[in-house]
Amino acid sequence: MATRRSKPFGDFVQRTRQEKSLSCKDVEKKSARFGKPIAGSYVNRIENDPALNPTGLALKALAYGLGVPPEEVFLRAVGLVDSGDKSEAIQLLSRFKELSSEKRSIVLDIVEMLYSKESRRTPKRKPA
Repeated sequence: MATRRSKPFGDFVQRTRQEKSLSCKDVEKKSARFGKPIAGSYVNRIENDPALNPTGLALKALAYGLGVPPEEVFLRAVGLVDSGDKSEAIQLLSRFKELSSEKRSIVLDIVEMLYSKESRRTPKRKPA
């Protein structure tokens, strides 16, 4: 995964781990329950090396080890959500994935309707 991350992602990982009173080794052990584990030493490198670009599989294992939805880890890793942000977008995505395909379609229709109404309300700027 070739993305550019900044230290805030490492801060997010470290803060989450510490809030849950987990060591890097604990994250490794928890991640092993869901498949290939992420090494505790690699968790430490993610926290401290902003140039490190973990693979999608490593990020998924990290999410399981931290007890955080994988979507949240991915969004934070690529910088779509700030480190300290408790984003509604993350909650929305996680819940959306749990819906049946029929309900997903309804939600998308509602979002499209709201978006259309909002874009019609926004006054257009006059050229300068």
